[in-house]
Amino acid sequence: METVIFDRPMHVHYGFIWLHPWGRIDELVDLDPFVGQTNGLCGAALPGILSMRTGLHTGAVPVRVVIVDAPPPLGDAEDIVEVSFRPTESVLRFAAFDDGEEISFPLHSYRARWSATAMQAADEVDTVLEGEPAPDRYELCLWPDDDPRADAIIREGSEIAAYWHGTVHPR
Repeated sequence: METVIFDRPMHVHYGFIWLHPWGRIDELVDLDPFVGQTNGLCGAALPGILSMRTGLHTGAVPVRVVIVDAPPPLGDAEDIVEVSFRPTESVLRFAAFDDGEEISFPLHSYRARWSATAMQAADEVDTVLEGEPAPDRYELCLWPDDDPRADAIIREGSEIAAYWHGTVHPR
């Protein structure tokens, strides 16, 4: 079963989208959500927070957030990473600076998969104006998983993803 909890274009600035509890946004600014990870696209180093990167620097990108019962097939996205994630609150803010909304889901330990399609094309475009289509699209898929483990690069198909993977720092 798939439950869609977010499905619309999100206006990004600086290529970031965050899933965080209210009142903890400062941690994303002050601390590194990617420290100690292998992947540079979905940061889960701060408990209860996810930080995702997009290829587009500025503009509206299509984003879906879904919860499923079990790990789904990988699909055709060029760049795919996975992290373990345990939300600390059942209502979180899914946001990119001025755009976002609250999303709710059960408190569980999850495996989270960030899938990016056409991230390289979006990086090369950099910015889309209002009303222009973004070349990239993203999906955050979560499923219950009581076996927390290291993050993983499942598929790397773009230069920009390789760049971001190369920027993470060990603890």
